[in-house]
Amino acid sequence: MDQRVTVTRARWAALAGEVVSRFERLWAWPELPMMERFAAVELADWLESHGFTVTRGACGLPTAFVASAGEGPAIGLLAEYDALPGLGNRALPRRARDDNAAGHACGHNLIGPANAGAAIAAREALEALGAPGRIVVLGCPAEEIVWGKLALLEGGAFDGLDALLTSHADYQTGALSRPCLAGFSAEFVFRGLSDHTGAARSHNALEAAELAVQTFERLRGHHFPDASVEHVLRVAGSMPSITPEEARLWLTVRHPDYGRAAAVYASIARIVLGAAEATETQAVEQFIAATRGYLANDVLAEAIARNMKIVGPPRWSDDDLAWMQALAGAVRGTDAFDLDRDIVIFREGCDPYCQDDGEASWHVPLGRANWAIPRQVPLHSWAMTALSGHACGQVGPLMVGEALALTAVELAASPALIAEARTEMEARRDGPAPPPPPLGARRALIEDPASFWAARWTE
Repeated sequence: MDQRVTVTRARWAALAGEVVSRFERLWAWPELPMMERFAAVELADWLESHGFTVTRGACGLPTAFVASAGEGPAIGLLAEYDALPGLGNRALPRRARDDNAAGHACGHNLIGPANAGAAIAAREALEALGAPGRIVVLGCPAEEIVWGKLALLEGGAFDGLDALLTSHADYQTGALSRPCLAGFSAEFVFRGLSDHTGAARSHNALEAAELAVQTFERLRGHHFPDASVEHVLRVAGSMPSITPEEARLWLTVRHPDYGRAAAVYASIARIVLGAAEATETQAVEQFIAATRGYLANDVLAEAIARNMKIVGPPRWSDDDLAWMQALAGAVRGTDAFDLDRDIVIFREGCDPYCQDDGEASWHVPLGRANWAIPRQVPLHSWAMTALSGHACGQVGPLMVGEALALTAVELAASPALIAEARTEMEARRDGPAPPPPPLGARRALIEDPASFWAARWTE
């Protein structure tokens, strides 16, 4: 076997216990976006203990960091570690709420340690091989609101990197070389007058928000049937006999094309502001973020898939499979169970998600490895939190972390491969890198993220 492979796999094997320990520690301490203080310190300290030079609070973001080691071609690995609100659960194959305000319902407790561990193994392998290469870990907060990497990109954290690698849970195992959705996100704050509802029925902030929702839902079929428009009302009043003086409508718009997503968002913003005027209330647009989708890269996908096949697909035990089947049954109420066991490159179609590393991929060639979870387990659900905290949920990210370590070493040793990936990126975007999208909510998310999650933030 190639010496590069033998050395890297040995380094990963020696490190695997440390990776698993951090899977468990981050899962037990879930934190909301831009509040990931424990996770950021845990991963930064770990990287520092393995010889990485760490810049904490990178780009002015309190829970971001950049860790670097070595010299030569610069390979970046993205570490995510934020959790989702309201989705706490114990690591049981049934709904069993815990006391946490958040839960790792997207598996970021697995992504952060797996990708950071891949960086450590890659750097140690390069040293053992006497090969050049700079391995950089970008500690990325606030992925769940597609915000953190945009702020890091704007702050220059991606400057000088030759390639980016990352990973994520999905319903198939393999390397990604297809786009995901571009997205826009904003919270609109409606303000009216409070009064006894028996006496006052106008100037109702909730009525304004509901009118806005009814209007864009009514127009969706003819005006933007191609876009995904989702919303929640985070503030909607306290009791029926009090006219709500404030209502908050948080909405997202997603579409494969960034320009189309921007146009749909602009249309909906006009609808929302018009609803406020019609109800004699006020509405304030509080923009959060926008991002492009992935710019596919076959060169990096093929390198990742090649190394995933060296490691081999996830090896679940019979007990693992039985636990996941019980979880799937608890979610769906059926005996159906579908778990992908292959390793392929995904080139067709468009992922139905929106992620902020999509924007980074227009500036630095990016490759992503996926590990499979049961198709009956929804992402962003209590069941995914349970899976992320159980030993069987660790099998996929351990395999992917090892494959990313191999890929990072291969890229560092092959400037020609890096150049090929960059040439593909430039050809696909068909011009210079686009200007970064708008980014809002800066003061709230940097200075007082608790106000954002308490739905009382203003900009």
